[in-house]
Amino acid sequence: MKRRWPLVAIAGIVVSLAARAATDSTDAPRSDRHALIIGVGHYVADPARPVPALGGVVHDMVSARAMAERMGVPASQTLVLQDDAATRQGVLQALQTLRARVKPGDRVFVYWSGHGSRYFDTQAGACVETLIPHDLQDFSHTEFARLLKPVGDMAGKLFVVYDACHSGGATAQRSIGPWRARNAGVPAQCSLPSNLRSRSLVSAAVEAGLGEADVVHIASARPDEVSFDHADRGGLATVALRQCFEGDARDTDGSGAVSADELVACAQRHVEQALAGQPGLLPHHLTISGNRAFVPAGFRGSAPPAPPAPPAPPAAPDGSPPSPVAMPVPVPMTAPAMLAQIAAQADSQRQVSVRAERAQLKIGSDALSLAVTSSHAGYVYIAMAGSDGHTTLLFPNALDGQHRIGAGQTLVLPRPAWRLVAGGPPGTNRLLVAVTDRPRDLALLAGAPAGPFTQAQDDGDGRRRLQRLLADTAFGATTLDVHEVR
Repeated sequence: MKRRWPLVAIAGIVVSLAARAATDSTDAPRSDRHALIIGVGHYVADPARPVPALGGVVHDMVSARAMAERMGVPASQTLVLQDDAATRQGVLQALQTLRARVKPGDRVFVYWSGHGSRYFDTQAGACVETLIPHDLQDFSHTEFARLLKPVGDMAGKLFVVYDACHSGGATAQRSIGPWRARNAGVPAQCSLPSNLRSRSLVSAAVEAGLGEADVVHIASARPDEVSFDHADRGGLATVALRQCFEGDARDTDGSGAVSADELVACAQRHVEQALAGQPGLLPHHLTISGNRAFVPAGFRGSAPPAPPAPPAPPAAPDGSPPSPVAMPVPVPMTAPAMLAQIAAQADSQRQVSVRAERAQLKIGSDALSLAVTSSHAGYVYIAMAGSDGHTTLLFPNALDGQHRIGAGQTLVLPRPAWRLVAGGPPGTNRLLVAVTDRPRDLALLAGAPAGPFTQAQDDGDGRRRLQRLLADTAFGATTLDVHEVR
């Protein structure tokens, strides 16, 4: 859709669209970020249930703090429980403290490192996963999910990482070389979980009502696998995740941000590299569930990897030059899909609805008209991935900077000062409508003026800036497709 606007002069334009460099401060501590970090490397002595120590947990605590820092969590808002502080009662109290601190729309990181176990639940007819605190008073999958629910209900996004394994596959040999399995006390009937139904911590979160849009769960291994601990390095999955948080993760789809899915893919590569050539060991597989498109740590990441060099083709029998071999090239995410990814960062409890007067516009005559309603008060932003191939911030703009909306209020846009007439080419325009908790600094976009609007750069940096502009703090969002026809 080409943007057409009347020649209207307005005194005292509110919104400045001047392009200037923006500093990247996405790692800076944020008041709307919180973390709970739990690590249990030593357990109370109980002859009836001996649980071996995990030397790597002390390193995991450092790594978890580093990941929290990457997510913008201030040290003052990071709760840490380690070893004898991580009793059952200590964990319960920490969860209550966390719930009291979290405000609507905040983002929360919960991390657990230590041993896990499993037991057979006759009522469920399945092996149930547990987390083992210092005093051996386990949290079952159902209980821990229930305890997390009040936090998840309040938070805009809840990001949970478990580096504990719940498999009995290594009961006969709990360590190989420097690697120790992170499981303890698994009964025989759960030592081969591939033959039994499994009730995991991840599935329990969904059953407890933690919405998949607002929660991300990452586990260090599948239910039928063992994850490993290294006394001098830490949990293999944690080491890998930290490396990816600190820059190794790649923005493989070119969206301008590293999603939780891309973060896990990066960590999996590191796990496989670390265990390559280890006799008797196969890599365990990190699992992810919930909102896989969530961006947990800023809007950065290495560029998509270059395709590997093609192998030299064999020479033709007649000695003529070999034909070149075509190699697949990574396809970057489309602009409409990128706007959908931004919408996936929104707090699903902040409902935004948008209704177009016409979902199909005739080129050259029909004008766009939108009615925007929000469940929460905030500031309205509208971005469009147009049929002309450009991504443009339509509102607020240099002709209309009044973008405040009240809770339950409806704004009809454009206002009389500006209008948008379908200008082609034929195709689909995807609109992203976001309502943020506080106004954004439009200079962060550093785009090019397009009349009163701002056109984002059509490259990775432009996408990163748009992601950061709209998805950096609590907000609600939705998308809408409007079609242009001749």
